[in-house]
Amino acid sequence: MAIDQAANLRRIVKEKDLNLDKNSFKHAKILAVTSGKGGVGKTSLSVNLAALLAKSGKKILVIDADLGLSNVEIMLGVTPSYTLNDIITNKKKIEEVIIKGPFKIDFISGGNGFLELAELTDIEREEILIKIQKLDEIYDIIIIDTGAGISKNVTAFLEIADEILVITTSEPTSLTDAYSIIKILKENGNLEKVGLIINRVKSENEYIQASKVLINTTKRFLKVDIKDIGYIFEDVSVRKTIYKKTPFTIYYPDSKASTCVKNILSKITDTKIVGKEETLIDKFRKWFKSSSG
Repeated sequence: MAIDQAANLRRIVKEKDLNLDKNSFKHAKILAVTSGKGGVGKTSLSVNLAALLAKSGKKILVIDADLGLSNVEIMLGVTPSYTLNDIITNKKKIEEVIIKGPFKIDFISGGNGFLELAELTDIEREEILIKIQKLDEIYDIIIIDTGAGISKNVTAFLEIADEILVITTSEPTSLTDAYSIIKILKENGNLEKVGLIINRVKSENEYIQASKVLINTTKRFLKVDIKDIGYIFEDVSVRKTIYKKTPFTIYYPDSKASTCVKNILSKITDTKIVGKEETLIDKFRKWFKSSSG
């Protein structure tokens, strides 16, 4: 009976997938923001990119995939009624766990839901895929704020992303941790979609030196080039807006940090903003395989 049910659900998912013209349907692009260690500004970048994209008219969803932490909801000043876990344990629709945040930023709190997803049965996975597909119809861009480090949960999200931003500071330990992420991405064949960002620099020279160290090290030992996306200045406006629960790109749009994020955004948004031909069903099938393999 269970086998029949799973087969039926797979058929439904396949029909939904085939009904989407992969050449004309506007698939959501997945942008993953990650770091080798915590406390380097990963969530701040995720939220501020989301704010600028939403302001430009894009339909944006931020997924907080940093297990055990809730920095996105703190920065946006929202308290979710439901988390991703509720679509598993309480059979909620995907629309019911989406929080309508400020500044036209929609948000899903991962909670421990992604750990639960990795342990689902085949039947439950197919049910979740049907729900996830709805996001492809609603959003232009999905920003995933991953956890820090190189756990299986983090690398599984990097596998399905259309673009990956690795953020680090100029501190040697932070650069070393960023290198570890880049090394894993190289092993998985995902380096072509990686961009490097140096955060909290006090001068352009500090950025140039830090970027050069990481890029040259990567080239020497991994035999690959990575894209240098830019930097973000150390800026008092960033700290101020944390307490105001407002993205600094909105509250202080002309600040040094805001200008830097706008420059970064201009480098990562182009004609490919609609994403690849893969649907979210395609991508999250990969996620299930990577996270539970």
